[in-house]
Amino acid sequence: MYKFILASASPRRRSILEKLNIPFEVIVSGAEEHLELEHSPYEWVKILSERKASAVAPGVKGPAVIIGADTIVTYLGKILIKPTSEAEAFSMLRQLSGKKHTVYTGMTLIFIDQNGNREVESYVDATEVTMLPITDEEIRTYISTEEYADKAGGYAIQGKSSVFIESIYGSYDTVVGLPTYILYKALKDHGIDITKFWK
Repeated sequence: MYKFILASASPRRRSILEKLNIPFEVIVSGAEEHLELEHSPYEWVKILSERKASAVAPGVKGPAVIIGADTIVTYLGKILIKPTSEAEAFSMLRQLSGKKHTVYTGMTLIFIDQNGNREVESYVDATEVTMLPITDEEIRTYISTEEYADKAGGYAIQGKSSVFIESIYGSYDTVVGLPTYILYKALKDHGIDITKFWK
């Protein structure tokens, strides 16, 4: 029986695994979440998801599956990471207002068998999100809720900012932070059927 380790402090990713009834424990990686070198969005989330999963792997005994993930928002090719201030969040949301942008989530799974052998698999998924035009006053009101904090692009699609989202093309869970359809297929390919947790 595999145990599942989520290498993330994200409550959004915890809620995704909880809704799937997957039993798991959280081991926060503490890995550095910024890259100094220039990378494409695809490379950025792939590298950081691998970094997070690998950071906790040495302390995990098998059989286990470690899940690491990283999410970013991009607009016109520019990566919008987590804002560090209200001003930065305002700038991000003003850029995204009335526009289409892309959310990338990288996910790395490390499969550890009972003998300690490891297999690392990484995936990247992208979802297009279109935001309604929003006024400066609406942006300031949203920022005052502090929901923007610790959110790539300065908003949480599963929270209050959902009212600003006109449409999405792709996986909703990818925007939240964990592409569940990829997780399901990858686990199934390794003989792990999560639907058994639903019984």
